[in-house]
Formats: sequence, C-alpha cells, structure tokens
Amino acid sequence: MLNQLFQRAPTNEEFNNILKCFNINNIDDTHSITYLSIKIYKTIDKLYNLLDMLLQLYLPCKYNFISNLNTKRCLTILRQVIRLYDCKLTKYKVSHQSVYKIERNKKKL
Repeated sequence: MLNQLFQRAPTNEEFNNILKCFNINNIDDTHSITYLSIKIYKTIDKLYNLLDMLLQLYLPCKYNFISNLNTKRCLTILRQVIRLYDCKLTKYKVSHQSVYKIERNKKKL
C-alpha cells in the first residue's frame, strides 16, 4: 500500500497514458484543462479504456469511484495521480469558467 488511495505508484508509461487522456503530453506541458476540453477530447471514454490499469493502482475500496466516471471524477483522478509526482492541479476562474493547470509544487527551504 502506497498511501490511503493507491496500492502502488503508476509506472512512467501508465502515468503518461493518464496524461494523454487529458491531451497532455508530459507533466511540464502548459496545456489547460476545462470541462469542455474533457468532453471534446473524450477523456471519460479514454479513462474507461484504462480502467484495468486504474483498478490495479487504486485500493479496492476506491473501485466504485473509478467505475462510475464523470467529468468531476476525471479531474479528481488526475489531481490524485499528479500529487504522487509532486505536482498539483490549480483551478483558475476565467470569465465564469473553471480552467485547470498542472503546476509543480514549490520547494520549501
């Protein structure tokens, strides 16, 4: 058990596959995510294609959460996975629309 959510950390290939579901090439990509972009890029369908891999990563008590995906849960999965790589998903409000960006956590001195 890695933490309260995961049995193990995703491999680099698995991590990149999750990012590609959101049309993000790598963790340092400056691409932004919106609810509309999740629908346009069919992120929910792409994550359902990775369901077997996600079930291996998450603890069994989280299976129901992963099996019933929606837009908000997709963002939650992304937020939880990138946290393992010392990043966070930051939310910005732009003209009454939520825009999300992946940012590296700042190092503490």
